[in-house]
Amino acid sequence: MWAMVAYLLGFAVLITFVAWYYLIPAMEAASGATPPQKQQLSAYSLLLMAIVLLIVFVGIVVTFRVSRYFFPRPPLARTQTKYVDAWAESAKRLDATDPHEGDDDAKAAS
Repeated sequence: MWAMVAYLLGFAVLITFVAWYYLIPAMEAASGATPPQKQQLSAYSLLLMAIVLLIVFVGIVVTFRVSRYFFPRPPLARTQTKYVDAWAESAKRLDATDPHEGDDDAKAAS
């Protein structure tokens, strides 16, 4: 969401900058211009509009990552979960020796 807000604010600043420093003075200059000068102002304005629209398009693609819908990444290889038998594991860890083996008291009691 913050990326979208930052993009929209940046776009608003860009449009304000272009309008304030170029479009308004160009409209004022076009009122007293000759036909070739009006054509030149029109060409410059068209070029500026194309550049601004290109920046907007690239900004949309980068900000909202539109390419993930058209070129999805391949899925990661899944790992098979190894299920271990808990009883078999406990049997491996069990010390099955006689606890009384080697004990002199146990031999005397028998």
